[in-house]
Amino acid sequence: MRNTFLKCQDLYFKKGNLSLATKKFHELILQNYRPVMYWWFVQNFSSPHAWFEARSNFAMSTAVWSAVGHIIGLGDRHSENILIDTRSGECVHVDFDCIFDKGLLLPRPEVIPFRLTPNMVDALGPSGVDGMYTGALIESMSTLRKNKDTLLSVLEPFLKDPVINLKSSKSSEKYKDSAKDSIAKIEGRLNGVYNLKNPNKKKVKRQDGYSNNEDDHANSTQLSVEGQVQKMIMEATSHENLVQVYIGWMPWI
Repeated sequence: MRNTFLKCQDLYFKKGNLSLATKKFHELILQNYRPVMYWWFVQNFSSPHAWFEARSNFAMSTAVWSAVGHIIGLGDRHSENILIDTRSGECVHVDFDCIFDKGLLLPRPEVIPFRLTPNMVDALGPSGVDGMYTGALIESMSTLRKNKDTLLSVLEPFLKDPVINLKSSKSSEKYKDSAKDSIAKIEGRLNGVYNLKNPNKKKVKRQDGYSNNEDDHANSTQLSVEGQVQKMIMEATSHENLVQVYIGWMPWI
């Protein structure tokens, strides 16, 4: 598994062929290691009522975490940092050290807005993301956007963190600039902008007939809540993005 996935990644990172890397990721990994999370709910919640309630809890809690995680730039969402309450089916996240898009600074940048791998989609049932999950994600994003002033005021103290007084003036200015940039990104997302930029597009020159250039207009366009949610889901489930993440993230799970 490890060697196969790394070979898929090499097709992009070493040869610039993202199309072939994505195709091989689908054929060699996703097709051979099929999702099983749907059956986990069937086996652990035997009665129809318990099964439906647990799956609903999973869908709604996952949607809330997806919305919040994207807004604050929560990264490092590998399988050990996302837990499931085996009594209720609720999704629970842990380890919040990698926030404010720090995941984009990793050697293998985390280029997705949140974790929504094939196994997680499988757990949502026959309708996949096009059901309770999308509805809950729209409601979550609507609530966050309606309360953006309150959320931004909570984040403002990061600009006045007393710890920076212990650093050199040069480091302090760099810290302030970084904090201001982070809050600007969060404010953009609360206004409907999808501004998660993939750093690999600048590092890797594609050789498969496609361009890696960023669309600056697309990265500044304010979308409706529904449009923003569809964009987030599309990027989170994109096989082109999943094949680029660190192998320890295990994007096939």
